Amino acid sequence: MKEIVGDFLPLEPGLQLEYSLSRCLGRSSLIVEHFAGPEGCVSVRRTWSAPDGTTQSETSRAECRADGVYYDGELVLPLPARLGARWARPPREYRVEDLDAAAETLVGRFTGCLRVGYLIAGGDGGSGERLYAPGVGLVRETCADEADSFELVLTSRRGGR
Repeated sequence: MKEIVGDFLPLEPGLQLEYSLSRCLGRSSLIVEHFAGPEGCVSVRRTWSAPDGTTQSETSRAECRADGVYYDGELVLPLPARLGARWARPPREYRVEDLDAAAETLVGRFTGCLRVGYLIAGGDGGSGERLYAPGVGLVRETCADEADSFELVLTSRRGGR
């Protein structure tokens, strides 16, 4: 089985990623910030800004282990990346579908991306796709969730390596 060892979800204090978030209710933004955390972990704060100006934040304890990247103890991305690898974070089931995808964003064109597809509630609730660029992280996500479809696109990257 083909696999790639790469940093598709870097955990770097000082890294800040900004995204445009498009939903049926309008456009908003997501800012993901990495901070040095306790015991060698990284704290990852995600702040969503709604079209009406309100914000909502959540912070996770993130760590890279030998078998993957974990947020608050839950696997978010297995490592090394293997074509066909599967994991679940209910109600979503994930699968690595491509190890050499490409993505285009306002930040630029990314190649050698990891493409992860997912089903929501076994496909009954919808599906989605995430593209992770090496050394950058998530650059694009499209989600056809029957309750809340969205598209997330990287618009800015600052800090980190």
